[in-house]
Amino acid sequence: MPKLPSILIGAAVYVLLGLTASVLNAMGPPISFIAGLLSCVAILVGAMVGVWHFTNTHQLTISAGQGAGLGVSVGLVGALISGVLGLALIAAGVLPDPVEAAIEQARAMGQTEEQIDMARSMTEIFAGPVGIAFGLVIGALFGAAGGAIGAAIFKKGEPDRV
Repeated sequence: MPKLPSILIGAAVYVLLGLTASVLNAMGPPISFIAGLLSCVAILVGAMVGVWHFTNTHQLTISAGQGAGLGVSVGLVGALISGVLGLALIAAGVLPDPVEAAIEQARAMGQTEEQIDMARSMTEIFAGPVGIAFGLVIGALFGAAGGAIGAAIFKKGEPDRV
């Protein structure tokens, strides 16, 4: 049974919620805390939607392990798309430069120049390919959890024996 449509639908939900979180994050504290939570919830919900779509389309029940596998796929695809799209939106000026935002935030908090330099260097590390790699790991972990939860919730027909 083809899982790709379910993976893409779940990833689309993840990306849309993740982009909403990115926009909220740009608003600064305390909204950025809520944005961080929404980022994690985005992965869980995207994986659950992917499992829901798969079980509903094929009218079957899948095991928690199968749900976790589907969720990992949703998390990886969603993280990759979110990472690349986020970098493109930053480059286009739609989203603020995370390095500049970190510097502004550090200055607003009254941090020393040494602390500001540390914030800059840490943000530079995570604002590029390392951030995307980190996002893939987090996407896979939270996706597995969301997929397993989705498999427990969205049961249809007979268990899948694949």
